[in-house]
Amino acid sequence: AAKASSCPLGYGKDEKEAPASSPAPAPQSAPQPAPQPAQRLSSERDASTIPSSSGEPFMYPSEKQFYGAASAKGHDVDPQDMAMVVAIHNAVNEKAWQEILRYEQLHTDCATPKLERFVGRPGEMSPKARLTGLFGRTSPFDRHDWHVDRCGTPVRYVVDFYDGKPSPTHPISIHIDARPEVSLGGVADRLRLWLKDRGLF
Repeated sequence: AAKASSCPLGYGKDEKEAPASSPAPAPQSAPQPAPQPAQRLSSERDASTIPSSSGEPFMYPSEKQFYGAASAKGHDVDPQDMAMVVAIHNAVNEKAWQEILRYEQLHTDCATPKLERFVGRPGEMSPKARLTGLFGRTSPFDRHDWHVDRCGTPVRYVVDFYDGKPSPTHPISIHIDARPEVSLGGVADRLRLWLKDRGLF
């Protein structure tokens, strides 16, 4: 079986086994402390549907990995929320890939574009986010650069993530703005998709 590669969001390392110096388990006769919420988190990881350039599946983080990473960064997270948080995390990234495919489908000579790597750039505003911010738009809460292999041609996509407008049926809403980088080909693709969405191309 193929070895799972890292998650496109950077959660790539498998959980390590406890070191040999860890305390031995208490005897069965000794009273066992009640498991803490974080200890009950799942270690199961879901495979992404996003094709990778290596041919190996991207693996999303488990609840336990996500909680550990968030806690290590100083975020105050509730272990009981991890199932929902991980589900949203995975769904958002699948949706980001679908937004990228809207541009990739303009290139009919490549039937299966693949994700090569992901670069997280939190706190670094994209030129578009800075420009729209001048007109009153809120800043994105995160930015990623997704590097795509278009059948041998490398293409970089800029992905900004914004808080969306919640509704009674969707209390959590995230808007994804994914587009090719500012280059001759990237600007041409932006224009082509804009025209296509309006039935003009």
